[in-house]
Amino acid sequence: MRYMLLHKTNDNLEAGNPPDPEILERADAVLEEMRQAGVLVLGEGLMPSSRGARVTFPVPGQPRVIDGPFAETKELVAGVSIIRVDSKEEAVQWALRFAEADPYTPIDILEIAG
Repeated sequence: MRYMLLHKTNDNLEAGNPPDPEILERADAVLEEMRQAGVLVLGEGLMPSSRGARVTFPVPGQPRVIDGPFAETKELVAGVSIIRVDSKEEAVQWALRFAEADPYTPIDILEIAG
């Protein structure tokens, strides 16, 4: 099974400031553990939402494009990891390793369809 770990952002990262070097080093170490264990499919950080856009559909079939930044920081993602593991419980265990690296960043764990 494949799972996507969505690492949430914060006001500091959304302001374009670099992550704390110690936290980044610890998170990179977790990614390396995942590589060594053979479970990491992809691990990437994302730029602040000011560099992105959002497509909405206020009227069905009529898309609206909104340039970032976006107001609800707590709903935004700062990074994504895709892992291939045997169970949701194993995915949770890997997410907990990231929590040890950065105890301030929530992580959503979602199973990938297909």
